[in-house]
Amino acid sequence: MKKILTYIFLAVFALTSCVDNDLPYPIVVPNITAVIVDEAEKINIDYESRTVTIHLPETSDIRNVAIRSVQIDKDIAKTSIELAGVHDLSKPLKFTITTYADYEWTIMAERNITRYFTVQGQMGSSVIDVYNRRAVAMVGKKADISNLKVTSLKLGPEGKTTYSRDIDSMTDFTHGISVDVTSFDYTETWNLYVEVTEAMVEIQKVNPWAHMAIVTAIGVSGVENNFQYREKGAQDWSDVSQEDITSDGGTFQAHIKGLKADTDYEVVSISGNDRSPVKEFRTESATPIPNGSFEHTSLVAGSSYYKFYDPDCGVEDGRYMFWGSGNGEGSEGVEGSAGMGIVITYVDTEDKVDGRQSVRAQTSQLAGILAAGNLFTGQFAGLVNTSGGKVNFGRPWTTRPTALKLYCKYETGRMDIIGKTLPPGVSLSNSDYDRAEIKFAIGTWDYKKYGGTPASPIHINTTDASTFVDFNTDASTIANGGLVIYNDGYSLNGADKVSGNTGVWKEYVIPLEYRDMDEIPTHIVVSCAASRYGDYFTGCSTSKLWIDAVELIY
Repeated sequence: MKKILTYIFLAVFALTSCVDNDLPYPIVVPNITAVIVDEAEKINIDYESRTVTIHLPETSDIRNVAIRSVQIDKDIAKTSIELAGVHDLSKPLKFTITTYADYEWTIMAERNITRYFTVQGQMGSSVIDVYNRRAVAMVGKKADISNLKVTSLKLGPEGKTTYSRDIDSMTDFTHGISVDVTSFDYTETWNLYVEVTEAMVEIQKVNPWAHMAIVTAIGVSGVENNFQYREKGAQDWSDVSQEDITSDGGTFQAHIKGLKADTDYEVVSISGNDRSPVKEFRTESATPIPNGSFEHTSLVAGSSYYKFYDPDCGVEDGRYMFWGSGNGEGSEGVEGSAGMGIVITYVDTEDKVDGRQSVRAQTSQLAGILAAGNLFTGQFAGLVNTSGGKVNFGRPWTTRPTALKLYCKYETGRMDIIGKTLPPGVSLSNSDYDRAEIKFAIGTWDYKKYGGTPASPIHINTTDASTFVDFNTDASTIANGGLVIYNDGYSLNGADKVSGNTGVWKEYVIPLEYRDMDEIPTHIVVSCAASRYGDYFTGCSTSKLWIDAVELIY
């Protein structure tokens, strides 16, 4: 969520007999905060791109979408078109919201229609090309494509679609078959094709992780399809359990579990009596997160506060900076809050779970401005006068964990400082308790786009909410998860709060939710804050979050 802070500068210049009023207009950025739409399954509002996405069921008419109301958070805002009413959202609806300047917004709709086309003796899954309105099925070399039976066909909304040809009349695919598909009085012409492949069974892709591999193959639909695997050099093959195999026509996929990390394996696919050639693959390494128990720390030269590595420790993953904090590194790097006498991240040798010490992120304040205690993968990038700071988040990373495990303890109170600006849709007061937040993500963030450095690509300026990155919607995020710790419970990945005592050490496991199972990350982000809304200078100025024994699960 991104929202530019509002600054109003007023000045009056008295002249002899007149007033010269050439002052700039204030910056007032409007945001859409709520939209009500008939039949909508879900509505997403992206403040960065100023886009509203309406998710419709497939049985809805996307050309006649009834928007009941649109709520905007600025009373002075005017829209260039009337938004309440019926709109054709088969293409994006663009409009302008005006305050003292114009801001372009877009409302778009997504309607995911389940489409399929299958034929008897098909190999693999059909290719459904919505953009070009074509569907392609594959059959083995023994099939007669001039006399095939179509076993299923659906190219439009369920219960709302008619076809110009009966399914039983579609048999000769020598030159393809055209069919008109009509729904909601709108007709599209689709072309159906059948292609012949020489292989009877073939492995198309192997996607190896640290302790599992996802293997995709094509075979003949209607026969028994399976996989066998073994460690390279072993004599015997192991069958993959049918519970771990899914099929879509002649395409079948296995999740092979229980593999060793960083190990060579072989796999074959089986369709009926046919076996594919052997395919070799190597699993990923199960790389541990460096200095996860924070045993390697050292005092900043000439100071009484710590940096979270020790160049002289003799341990490889503790000798370099992986973890940073808002303290900064003073004379050894970039000056942070500690340079102003506000230490917000400590080493705690008295209260810990593993080893000699833990880290305590402790929120503080200076002249009524909140400074949230924090710890993160990356490096502090500088102060913004006395009003905020800049951080470069992320560290290079190329493996794919499934979760983050860590131990935390939290002490907090009611919010005694409320910032001037909060995220859209969030309302807080002094009666609300503070809460801690831990964000976990892997992705392919390009520092040229996100403003950071090659090692820590995501640049955040806490005084400019337009620089904030929401990993839930960010395009370069491969997977993410999150933990919010309250005074009386916790929530994982946005789920309902689980009640419990968070004032004692507790183990938490944050699952990574992958939106792309194939892409390899370039960086990892772990961000821990004693005050969730610290970037908005809101929270309890005495909140304390202890962190220890951080571990990646593969």
